[in-house]
Amino acid sequence: MGPPGAGKTQTWKQLGRAQDKIGKKTTIVDINPKTVSTKDLYGYNLPSKEWKDGLLSKTMRSLSELPDSNPKWILLDGDLDANWIESMNSVMDDNKILTLANNERIPLKGHMRMIF
Repeated sequence: MGPPGAGKTQTWKQLGRAQDKIGKKTTIVDINPKTVSTKDLYGYNLPSKEWKDGLLSKTMRSLSELPDSNPKWILLDGDLDANWIESMNSVMDDNKILTLANNERIPLKGHMRMIF
């Protein structure tokens, strides 16, 4: 955390590049959760009762399905807001599982990290 221009972005970018150089190809997905609604971030049921993934749920699902164990970071870059952070409780506890409104669960695997 820190004010604009403090070097937060450059720090995570440099750390990712350093891991790449030692052979750990780091996948980084940068998301600003304040740019979309909460339902567009996590997903929602369509009128047909079909589930539509949101930006975060789709990203977590695709990264967790990759067969390698290289580092994968989901960077939630933006102000913390009670509207979207409350749904992260199950990811931040010991379970490390994102529980969606349709009761689907997406695990945050050992080689995956969420950075706020």
